[in-house]
Amino acid sequence: MRAKNRIPLETLRRSLGRVAQDVERGSSVVVERRGEEVFALVPMRLYQFLEAERRALVESTREAREAFSELSGDEVEDLVADELEAARGRASPTAADR
Repeated sequence: MRAKNRIPLETLRRSLGRVAQDVERGSSVVVERRGEEVFALVPMRLYQFLEAERRALVESTREAREAFSELSGDEVEDLVADELEAARGRASPTAADR
């Protein structure tokens, strides 16, 4: 993130109205306290997108856990190894790519 999108907390306190308008127009701002990032202000559409993505990830993780809950640790490791091998095979250049 560019330096101009970062402001100290004290600056935010003094200029909240201006910063809020900037965020409403689509800017994101990282707020710092003592040089450390403490939180970000983002436009609502970005927040809603990120929240929907988070919920989808939680749900897909829950579904995966349920789908594999009956497998032993060895079976899970075998499935993962098989998928890794298949992915490597898809990523390997073919003779036509060389």
